[in-house]
Order: sequence, then structure tokens, then C-alpha cells
Amino acid sequence: MVASMRYPPRGVRGVAKLHRGSTFGLEFDEYFAHAHELLTTMEMIGMELRKAFDAKGVYVFVMTPFLSQTDRRGRPRLDTEGVARNVEHFSLVRGDKTMVVCGGSGEIASLSPSEVVDVAAAAVSGAAGRCSVVCGVRGPDRQAAKTARRIQDAGADALLIMPHDPIVKKGDHALWQRHQTIALSIDIGFLPFRAPSQTLSIDQVKRFAKMPQVVAIKEESGAVDWVRTGRRVTKDAVPFITGGGENMVPYYYLAGAVGFTTGMANLTLPLSIKLHNAAINGRWKEAMRLRDEFEPLTAIRQELQTPMLKAGLEMMGLAGGPVRSTGAVLGRKERVRLRTLLKKKSLI
Repeated sequence: MVASMRYPPRGVRGVAKLHRGSTFGLEFDEYFAHAHELLTTMEMIGMELRKAFDAKGVYVFVMTPFLSQTDRRGRPRLDTEGVARNVEHFSLVRGDKTMVVCGGSGEIASLSPSEVVDVAAAAVSGAAGRCSVVCGVRGPDRQAAKTARRIQDAGADALLIMPHDPIVKKGDHALWQRHQTIALSIDIGFLPFRAPSQTLSIDQVKRFAKMPQVVAIKEESGAVDWVRTGRRVTKDAVPFITGGGENMVPYYYLAGAVGFTTGMANLTLPLSIKLHNAAINGRWKEAMRLRDEFEPLTAIRQELQTPMLKAGLEMMGLAGGPVRSTGAVLGRKERVRLRTLLKKKSLI
């Protein structure tokens, strides 16, 4: 890597006398002798980004709260004050955690690019430096790159690059170019996203591991072996963050994951952090016991979906509101069931 940054005979960097970098030949000897002193390798920058980001911990896929009032399009209005209040609450919980806003659980498909930026800014305000904030970005490459820059300017620590179906259908090369395009628009790090609709190959993982701004790779396809293989072929160069919620944590961590994403942690963050601590430290018996604690919560979430988490936030005195795309809220009978379970788990 260092050799590629130096001209012969010190290295192997290509050289020509008449080009823009040498001022088209003027003072070329001086440039040729000292140009490498002005350069730094992107690999070094990447290592610093990964170290500074510190990928370990619970990644809370923060719900996006909406108000009962509607906008001009008849949709529930975005509650940015609620975003800041919720994130502040989560950020005060002790332990390793990262806030992820505008992910799938955060209803990013219902948000405009400007609203995504507003949510990012509100989350950064609520976190107040107590934990990292990651924001999802979606859409066509150029739009995503423009939004990514605005998210960075809002103060986010990293981006989660969401799958974009038209690019996924074009294959690995288009997917690589998408990440390159977005990377060139920002100085912060980002996480590629492996999902059922976007199954990154191990060859792609090798390339991402060498990409300076990749601070971690997000896996959410249920492929535990893929995580193990990825860690092995990259020699643990890049961290893996995994999905599937709390139920999958012991298995993914045994394969080498260092963090996990979870919507459930909107309601269970202290317990989710205990699970992370047990798994990251190899206390597998304790990790399995904690994992089992989540089974009834996972079951009711699978049944009641997003309104369940939003209603739970409201029971905790936080902001929830309706699902924007449908206006759905949890019914009275379901609220009774949820409140009973949350009380039984000492979560409210």
C-alpha cells in the first residue's frame, strides 16, 4: 500500500512529467522528490474511522414517531421533538449502544430525503454525544449521495446504506459503484447492508473490508455461516453487525459478530445490553438464558408488528404515534395484552 503512494525508485506509483499534478512540467524535479510527503493512504484513514466508530454494542433501530395531526398530503406529521426525546432517553441507558434512525423499523420508505435529514439532526441533538448516531439513506445513487452529505452535515456519525432494488437487480458491479458514489460524497463512515433482497457475496465483503469508510458490515439475512466466513477471509479486519433481533444474538456472536440491530430495544434496551455483554464476553449460558427472555416479546411483535413497538413507547412515556403509511395504531385489547407482558418483564 505504501509503495503505491511513492514514485520510483521508492515505490511503484505511476509518473509522467506533463500532467496537472506536476503543474504541467513546471518545477517537476521538486514535485517528484517531495510529492509523497503530502499524501496519506486511505487505508490509514479507514483504520482510524473504524477505530473511532467502535462498532461493538446494541444498535437500536429507533422508531420514527409521528403526530396525530396530518400534513398537506393527509399523512401523520413527523414528530422531530419526539425523536430527540426518545433518543435522549435511550442515550442515558448505561452500556454500549448506537442509535440507528431511518432504518426499516424507522419507516424510512415513508420519509422524504429532507425529513430523513431532519430526523438525523433531531437524533444527534437527543444523543448529545453520549452515543453514536447512524442514519439510513436510500434512493437512487445520486439522490442518496446528496442526502448522505446532508446527513453528515446534520452531525451523524455514520450511514447505513439501505438496499435499492433497481441497483440490486443489476448485480455486484452496480452495487459496488453505488457504495463508491456515496462514499465520495462524505467523510464519515458507512455500513453496507446485507439483506434477503441484497445478498452481498464474500468477494464483495473482501472488497468492503479494504474500503476505507466501511466501519462495519450489517448482516440481516439469517446467514450465520456467512458472518463466520466473512470474519475469517478478512482476518477480522472489519466488524460485523447482525440482525434477527435478540433471538439470534448468541449464534451470531459465536460466529464473530460484535453488535446487533434490534427494534425490540426501543422497549428493552437495558435487557438487550445485558444480552450483548454476556455474548461479547463469551458467557454463553447467561446469553442463552437472556435470549430466551425475549421469546414472548418476539412472538407478540411478530403478531402485532410496528404498532406494538410504538404503543410500548407510549406506555413508557415516550413518543410513538401512528404508522405513517397506514395510520395504524394498536387496538385497545392488544394494548392490554402488551401492557401486561411489559409489566411482567419489569419493562414498565
